[in-house]
Amino acid sequence: MILTYVRNKHVYATEPENNLLLAYATSEETFFSARVEVTVKLPDLELVEILGKIKRSPFTRCQEAASVLPRAIGLRIGPGIIKLVHNLVGGTKGCPQLANLILECIDVVILHFTTEPLREILKKEGEEQIIAYQEFLRQNPRLFNSCVAFAPDSPLTKGIKEDL
Repeated sequence: MILTYVRNKHVYATEPENNLLLAYATSEETFFSARVEVTVKLPDLELVEILGKIKRSPFTRCQEAASVLPRAIGLRIGPGIIKLVHNLVGGTKGCPQLANLILECIDVVILHFTTEPLREILKKEGEEQIIAYQEFLRQNPRLFNSCVAFAPDSPLTKGIKEDL
């Protein structure tokens, strides 16, 4: 017997309008299908509205979990957000898959604000580019040790660990 499993995720954010940024995450899997929409107030990055819909889930608690999404309203994107979302939305009366979709929305919000500075850094060369990366890491300490390029032993992070 051959088992087939498919997972597609689609995540995107709109351009900010009226100091609000909308982020969407959709997960379409063989056994699970859901969509989450998160509205983020700028500039303080506060979650002001969360809507969600589960189309298909093998888990009973997930089928009824859209009602727990408002628990995350009022949170601010920053340190500790992952644990808070998992505890509030993915906890014993929640749905871990919905919590993960909220975190996908949070990631796309962060990427929305970090992509353009990284593009500008890539226009530089040599030592000027390394210095620009180091300044970028000082301004975005959560990226330190988040990938190989920003690992503690990378030339891009030289002198950064001590600053953080």
